[in-house]
Amino acid sequence: MDIRERIITECNKMLMSVGPASMTMDDVAHACGISKRTLYETFPDKRTLILECLRHEHEVKNAEVEQIFATSDNCFEAMFRVYTRARSMYEKTSVAFVNDIKRLYPDIFEQHINSEKATVDGLTRVLRKAQEQGLVINRINPEIAAYLFVISIREVHNSTNAAKYGFKQADVFDHVFISFLRGVATIKGIEMIEYLEQQQAQNQ
Repeated sequence: MDIRERIITECNKMLMSVGPASMTMDDVAHACGISKRTLYETFPDKRTLILECLRHEHEVKNAEVEQIFATSDNCFEAMFRVYTRARSMYEKTSVAFVNDIKRLYPDIFEQHINSEKATVDGLTRVLRKAQEQGLVINRINPEIAAYLFVISIREVHNSTNAAKYGFKQADVFDHVFISFLRGVATIKGIEMIEYLEQQQAQNQ
């Protein structure tokens, strides 16, 4: 791993855990075991570093999701695997990350919103394919269903209300996902969901 990759890796860990406001360039340099001068020679400022980290994460996510769909037997299996990946990322990402980006870097936040729109578009295509596979009810509007799911997940992640009720955020994520999938599924789809849940339980 070269110095640039190491910086991006360590910076991403800090961004997700404490948010950009609490992360300093000194922190990044220390975590990488390099001088601050070396850090600034690689990335001229904090904003540039954050942009590069987000771009890198986006590329990694897209590559992994493409691989998941290429190696899954059907759309529901792929969605389970993608959700498992996304859940892991949400667990690592603090609420401060999104709030800080929105407050300190509104232009970067706008890019994040555009990325969310791409997520809705991608899920819409998956749901249409799932309809063709007989897994999703035909009368469901895939685009509206995808939009509702994405904003539901966003709301859960950006809210601390779950803790007030004694719920773990990860458990709430799981219920949102399963409730959504069961809500749009045909009988064949529900049978597939139950099979995938059994497989998931056996692998835990």
